[in-house]
Amino acid sequence: MESAGKITLLLHFIGLGLLVTLSVAGFVVDSQYRKAKDLQTKATLLRVMRPIGLLSPVAILLMAVTGIGNMHAFQYTMQFSWLSNKITVFVIAAILGTFMGIISRKRGALVGKMLTGEAPQNADATLSKYDSMVRIVSFIMPVLLLVILYFSVIGRLGAQ
Repeated sequence: MESAGKITLLLHFIGLGLLVTLSVAGFVVDSQYRKAKDLQTKATLLRVMRPIGLLSPVAILLMAVTGIGNMHAFQYTMQFSWLSNKITVFVIAAILGTFMGIISRKRGALVGKMLTGEAPQNADATLSKYDSMVRIVSFIMPVLLLVILYFSVIGRLGAQ
């Protein structure tokens, strides 16, 4: 493998590490958010989660770009079923992550409005709905990450 292929592979592993770190950090902070009793604590935890949410697209972009680079370096094509399956799951995870980012932003804005007393009448029900959506996605995302890793390992072992 040439040096460009080694660099893209290294950056791909860095992107994977970043994704795993962000997933674990998001899960931990979200579990603390769910345990919080008052809105001020919830707002503080949502501010802590903001950098995690802002770094997620960077990790996704890094994984996508270096994944394409690795496909070129290793001369993988979409003929490999494990690769097409991996890309499909990756796209699903990226779309789900984007959806989660939108919901998280709405949730943060709603908590902020609730703190200032400017929230609509059904704010508690809406916040509960947002919390449920984030909780569901936070359990799905690690599963998708494990499926992507599974396809990566199967592909590297030579399975078709």
